[in-house]
Amino acid sequence: MTRHYIQRSLEPVLQRAAREFPAVVLTGSRQSGKTTLLKHLFGNTYRWIHVRNTTSFA
Repeated sequence: MTRHYIQRSLEPVLQRAAREFPAVVLTGSRQSGKTTLLKHLFGNTYRWIHVRNTTSFA
């Protein structure tokens, strides 16, 4: 099974935010393609982290 990338209207917004701000947060429901989107747009250009348990930051 071949997986095809689905372009998202959010792409130019993320690219601009990455140029203008030192950090960008992308949130959303599970398995909605956040990691796929970031890897597609930025590859290894930027460092990024997964924050799975946000209650630890409260």
